[in-house]
Parts: sequence; structure tokens; C-alpha cells
Amino acid sequence: MILRPKPSPPDPLVRLSRLDPPPRAVVAAAARPAAPAPLHTDRLFPSLYRLLPPAAILDVLAATGTAGQRRRRLLAHEVVWLVIAQAWFPDRSLPKVWRHLHPSPDHRDPVDSAFTQARQRLGARPLQRLFHRHCRPLSTPNGFGAFHRGWLLVALDGSVFEAPDTPANRRALGAASNQHGDGAFPQLRLAALCEVGTHVITDVAMGPYQASEQALGLRLLRRLPAGRLVLMDRGLSYYDLVHAVRRRHSHVLARVKARQRDLPVEAVLPDGSYRSTIYPSSNAKRARRGGLPVRVIRYTHDDPTRDGCGEESCLITTVLGVETLSAPEAVRLYPWRWEEESVFKEIKETMLQNRQPLLRSKTPMLVVQEMYGLLLGHYVVRQVMAEAARQRGVAVAAVRLSFKQSLEVVEDRLHEAADEHWLRRLQREVGWQKLRPKRPRRYPRVKKASRSRWPNKRPGTKPPSQPTQHISEKIRILQSDGH
Repeated sequence: MILRPKPSPPDPLVRLSRLDPPPRAVVAAAARPAAPAPLHTDRLFPSLYRLLPPAAILDVLAATGTAGQRRRRLLAHEVVWLVIAQAWFPDRSLPKVWRHLHPSPDHRDPVDSAFTQARQRLGARPLQRLFHRHCRPLSTPNGFGAFHRGWLLVALDGSVFEAPDTPANRRALGAASNQHGDGAFPQLRLAALCEVGTHVITDVAMGPYQASEQALGLRLLRRLPAGRLVLMDRGLSYYDLVHAVRRRHSHVLARVKARQRDLPVEAVLPDGSYRSTIYPSSNAKRARRGGLPVRVIRYTHDDPTRDGCGEESCLITTVLGVETLSAPEAVRLYPWRWEEESVFKEIKETMLQNRQPLLRSKTPMLVVQEMYGLLLGHYVVRQVMAEAARQRGVAVAAVRLSFKQSLEVVEDRLHEAADEHWLRRLQREVGWQKLRPKRPRRYPRVKKASRSRWPNKRPGTKPPSQPTQHISEKIRILQSDGH
């Protein structure tokens, strides 16, 4: 029996920022300014607008009413690119990111505070709208690891991102805690749908740390397009999520926890799997009400050099036909779920360089804005990589190109004259950044315990007393004793 996940507490971040995309009717009826400000693409490197069309940016600015009518030092579309590009240059302040994207001007740059004020005027909505309109699947039917029998392979998983420890962030986001107290930084929780064949994130749901991955994942799956085969971890294989996928005319391949494997055998199939039924609750199971038919695949392996040798694992799938997805195919297909772990690694380790905290924004609204900019920055690079792999044909797959080296190529070529052939030259160079073939190796989960002789900094700790006099007034010359 696979029960419903525990209910999630109220989500103040969702109420604050309205993170879910609005219905199409609302988008179509959104008020647009009568005369939006001109784009002025000459103020930034033209290469940026080869990576993300200017029309897409203008459209979301007009739809959200943030295009502006005044001629400012920092125009709205420039601030959009500033938010996206700050993820490519995490070691630079916002003024330095602006300087890196901006050709040498004849006038002085805006003062530092102008960048924060411009981000506050822009808000999170345009970046959120731009992400949901622009970030689409990139796989082709013959792409490596992209499809299985006509279903697009996507993975569902979650992660957390640390934000600066400010009172506003801590109130809205919350933080992890244990017996010693609250964590050092507030955390934004995120659930994402990833296209495993190209490593692009196509949809997200965000919330505070207290929001569960199951609740965020359910919000995603309720707007899932048809024709997907969703790969889910054992922490997400609950009835409500599986049912939400089936209602969207898609299928699930998921691992289940050990305590959830009590799935009765209804019919044994030729490939060794068997049919069973999952229910939303114990009462529904006893009444045989609201059941969802699934196939159960139990398996193990006998390789002593790998983890889990001899241990039983259990998969469930809503694909009931053995001829469509056999048990051996399901076992070989499921490891593609871990491609999303590689995506989070690309974002946290390669783009954000494992900083602590990962994000830089000090208010919840700007945290949401920065997160969408981060996802757009990752998508833009992956879009170039997907097209580069497509040009190379069967010679290379998008997931076998180096994200780190491709990001460096994009950063290095931003300053070039972006003529009509610039993007093709960029894609050709990215297509050369191949990874070495994967080696058969394993990394068991281990933890190296570390202790520090320095006291921990806890929330609410009083700051140390500050000097009241200049150091020159407190210097004391020591008298020599003659030796």
C-alpha cells in the first residue's frame, strides 16, 4: 500500500510571490502598456540577444507591466539579463557583472545601490513568466536517452538552496533545525522536472524549507504535459503523485520504499513482474475503492563490487504492457533518474561554485527572482549544448558534453561581434567539449566527520563588543629589560 504523503504546512512564500504560472487565459488577457520603452539592444553585447530573443523578453515585460515608460540608466530588459548573468559570474558583484556585459561606455556606470533598486522594480514575475514560456524540452525523437517507445523521459526530484541569513529570508523561507538549534542559513526548497536526455529543467515549483517535496512535486505533476514517462525516487512514489501523472495521460516508473513493498500479487507476467493495485489509504484498500493498477518489478544483482549486492529493490510502473516496457528494460531505464542529480550539481558546483550561501539575495522576492534567473542561465547554456549535439549527429550526445567547459566557452565569446554566424560558431566549439567515456566505478555514501575548535555562530548570538577608540590611542610600548 502506498499512502498519501504527510500534509505540508502553509506556504508563505507561494502567497508572497505567486510562483505558479497563471492560466493561459489570464496571460492572454494581461494588460499591456500602450507604448513600451524601446529595447536599446546596443547597450549590452549583441551576443546576449542571440542566446535569448529580445522579443521574448519584451513580451514578458509588457505582459507583467514592468517595461517602464521612463528612460532610466538601467532599463528593464537589461536588468533581466543582469539577473540571468549573475549566475554565470558568481564571484563578481552586480556592478561588476554589469561591467562585464556592457561595452565600454562614454559615461559612468550607475551607482551600486541602483542595481538593487532596479531588481526591486523588476520583481520576480517577469523572470518567472520568461522561464515558463521559454524553457521547453529540447530532445529529438532520435536523441540519446531522450525517448522510450514514444514517451519523453523526464525525472522528478527536489533540492534546497541556501539564501543569506537576513530576518526577512528567515521569516519567509525557514531553515533546517536539529537538537542544537536552527541551521545557519534560510533555505529555499525546489522541486523540478528535468528532461534527462538534455539536462534541461522544464518546470519548477518553489516553497519554503518546511514545504515537502511531495507537495511541490504534486503541483508540478498537475500541469504535466501528456506523453511523458516520469522517473521518480522512492521518496516521491506516493499514490497522489502517481495518480496525478496518469490524469495527465503520462506514465510513471518509480522506486518504492521497503515499507511500501507490501503489494499483493494479482497476476504474474511472463517477464517476472506482476500486476498489483495501489490505493490512496488503508480504508480505500479495504473497500477496494479508488485503486490504481500498476506493475511491480522486484530485482537484485550479484556483483560484489557494487553497492546493494543481494539486496532487493522494487520498482512500480503504470505501463501495464510487458511488450511496451519489459522488466529488464525498466531496470535499465530507471538509472536515468539520476541525471537530475547531475543537473543540480551543474547548478550548485559549476555555476554557483559551492558558495555558502549559494544565493546572494537578501529578501524573499529577490531570492525567487534570482532562482528563476539561475534556471534561465542554466537553460541558455544547455540549449546551446543541445543544438551543438544535434549538429554533430550521432557523434555526440548532449549529456556527454562538458557543462563546465561549455559555460566557459559561452562566457569567453560574449564579447565577440555577434553577426548572423556567431551562434553557429559558438555551437560548433561547444560541440568539441566532449567528456571522457564513463568508467564503471562506484562511490559509496560515506561521511568524514569534522570538528572545529571555533564556537558555532547561532541565530541570535550577540555581536562582540566593538572598539571605541582608534588603535593608535591604545598602543603601549613595552620597556626593554636590557637583554
